[in-house]
Amino acid sequence: MENYNKIAEAIIDLQLRGYDQDFVIKNEHILCVQDSELISPDDFEVIDTYKFDGAKRQRDNYVIYAIRSMHNDLKGILLTSYSTFSKGLSIHLWSKLGANLK
Repeated sequence: MENYNKIAEAIIDLQLRGYDQDFVIKNEHILCVQDSELISPDDFEVIDTYKFDGAKRQRDNYVIYAIRSMHNDLKGILLTSYSTFSKGLSIHLWSKLGANLK
């Protein structure tokens, strides 16, 4: 796992490594933005996790997940703020994403 100083560096490197889809959290799933596919926590794996801590503001803390769908080999990036973990995230999805934070 690489250490990046900036979020943009991590995203560019992951894209160069084939993580070319964008994921967002949608209820109890993640959603692939490009093809509108919902993926349940049981159907994807987190390959890498990168944390970025804002020096002054809590809202500047982000996590980037490199994700691979196990059924169709979609690879992409989920960028989320730390505050996501306190805002109505399902237990199943929270445990999948939270297990990869160190």
